[in-house]
Amino acid sequence: MDALDAIARVLAPYLGENMARAAVRGHAERLGLRGSHPAGADLERLLDALGPGLGVFVGRDKTQRILDEVRSALDANGGRR
Repeated sequence: MDALDAIARVLAPYLGENMARAAVRGHAERLGLRGSHPAGADLERLLDALGPGLGVFVGRDKTQRILDEVRSALDANGGRR
């Protein structure tokens, strides 16, 4: 599984599968992240970009918990090198 799919999978229960995938892919494109395997600082930039929009749906506190969950999923997937 690639990093973008892993992020979308964690976000899907909160945003719905289609919106999660669209948000992740859209932000990745806007940030100029090519391919499906961004890592390190690029992943953190992507998570920073996703945070404000996610906060609209679930609030700030829950957003931070969800982003921490994403980081854990990426670490488990070997995606944050």
